[in-house]
Amino acid sequence: MSQQKSYKSLFKDIAEQKGYKVHKASFAQRKNNIDLVLEGQINGKPTKVTVDIKKRNGKSKSKWVYIEYENSKGGKGWLYGGASFIVFETKSDFIFVPRKKMIDWLSASGLVRWDLPYVDRPWSSKYRLFRRSGTLETITQIQISDLLEIPNVEVWKKL
Repeated sequence: MSQQKSYKSLFKDIAEQKGYKVHKASFAQRKNNIDLVLEGQINGKPTKVTVDIKKRNGKSKSKWVYIEYENSKGGKGWLYGGASFIVFETKSDFIFVPRKKMIDWLSASGLVRWDLPYVDRPWSSKYRLFRRSGTLETITQIQISDLLEIPNVEVWKKL
C-alpha cells in the first residue's frame, strides 16, 4: 500500500519542478500564517514570495472553500496574515491567489452578506458569516470558481 503525499509535499514538488527553491517558513513567519517561502525568478528578476497553503475540503466534489476573517481568539484571520499568496488545494490543482487582491475582490464583489445575521452551522456559511460557539472566529465560504475571478490568479496543475 503506497502512502499518499501530504498536500504540502505535493505543492513543494510542483514548485521545485517549476524551478523554485522552497524554504520552510521561520517560526515568526508561521505565526503570521506563512507556510513556505518560494525563491525563484519572475520576469528575469530574483524574487521571494510567501505562501499560505489551504488544504482542500475532504469531500472530493466540494465546490467551496473557507475564508477566515477573524481567528478563534478574535484576532485577524489568515486572510489578513503575512503571506503574499493564499494557495488553495483542489482535487486537481493548486490555485495561487494574491492575498491583498483577494481582500479587495471580496470587499468589492458584495458576495459575502455582512448585512445578514450569522448562520449557526459552518456548512450554511455559503456567502454568509459563521462563528463557532464559544469562539470569536468569523468565517465564510465562497465557491472555488469565484477564486478564478480575482485578478492575477495562477493555477498549478497537480502532477
